[in-house]
Amino acid sequence: MSLVWPILIIFIIILAIFFRGFRYFFLLDAERRIPANQIELINFKVIPPCAFSHRLTGRVKNRSTQYTLKEMALQITGLDCVNGDCHIIGQREKLISINVPPGQARDIVEYVDLSNMRPPLEKISWQYKILCAKGID
Repeated sequence: MSLVWPILIIFIIILAIFFRGFRYFFLLDAERRIPANQIELINFKVIPPCAFSHRLTGRVKNRSTQYTLKEMALQITGLDCVNGDCHIIGQREKLISINVPPGQARDIVEYVDLSNMRPPLEKISWQYKILCAKGID
């Protein structure tokens, strides 16, 4: 009888660890539910700085029918294009916290430090790429 209690306590501890890990696994899964192709970037623009940082403005549309977009990592690339030949003159990654329910859109204004980007020879063009997105139920 004296050996039953320690075995029961160890068994309960093992179960608790298992279920906690199982729950954590599903929480991680819930944070990765929105593929980048279900997020639309509308009218994104980089506005030159008035102080130290550029402003990134636009609208983010969540095309997911089930999950709320909470966070996305965006790659912003500055291109200098001369006679159709384009060269990258700067690139930044920006983590954006946002709350966009399924099927809805939200406007954003974010500040981005592009101070180390060299000036373009011609007019600068911008590219935006979603690297990853997190959503919740």
